[in-house]
This record gives sequence, C-alpha cells and structure tokens, in this order.
Amino acid sequence: MDPTPLTAADEALLDSAADAADAAYSPAEAGRFEHDAHVVTAAVEAADGDVYTAASLPASVGRASTCAEPGAIGAAVAAGARDFRRVAAVEHPRGERETARVLSPCGVCRELIADYGDDVRVLVRTDDGDVGGVPAADLLPGRTW
Repeated sequence: MDPTPLTAADEALLDSAADAADAAYSPAEAGRFEHDAHVVTAAVEAADGDVYTAASLPASVGRASTCAEPGAIGAAVAAGARDFRRVAAVEHPRGERETARVLSPCGVCRELIADYGDDVRVLVRTDDGDVGGVPAADLLPGRTW
C-alpha cells in the first residue's frame, strides 16, 4: 500500500471525525460502560461535499458491536447520498484531541466502502505510521467482484 499525501480536504474530513469523537466520548466514570466507550469515529464525504459522521458502537455481546464507518455511510445513505469522495476513521482521543490517530478500516469495512465505490479515497495509516489516502480498491487487491 502506497498512500498519497493528505490533502486539505482530507485534513478537513479528519477534523470532522475528531469532532465526532469529542461528541461521542463517554469516559468510564460516566457509568455507561466499564471502560471508555466509542473508541472509533468515522466521517464520510459525499460527492456533493456534505460530511456525515458516526461512532463505533460497543456492545456487551461483541458480535453486536459495529464499526464507525458503516454508521457514517448509513447516515449518508439515509440522507440521500449515493456517491462518496472519501472516508476516514480515527481512534478516539479519550478527551485529548491531539492524540487522535487515523485508523485503517478493518476487512469488512474495506469491503463495504468498496461496494460504494472502488475509487472512494480511504485515509489510512501504514505500518510505518505514515498517513495518506488510497482508493478503496487498493485495499482489496484480490477482489474480483
């Protein structure tokens, strides 16, 4: 994977994801969960420039938990968006915005994003810690469907 450098639009999307993290954060002392909750938030930019965000949903039964990217795409689709420019997910900063980190999507989310467009720009973090963007299709090199 060889991501291209972040653009100003990428940075703006990351800010949206971090804003969602600020809103979704639920520290353990709030009593909703045993540990800090909403550890990942995502933002998706539709072709018209509108941005939709969502938080991951932890659940007591792990299989019922959901990633943030499907939530953001679902919010966009519910609002009528069908074409997407870019998507980004960040690790929750746990109250310290400067520590928010880009996370590459899991395999299921890679499939979902690609279903909405092989050319959707996905912001990723490489094994070396570099951050940039790649087309969704690049995250699934063996995909033939």
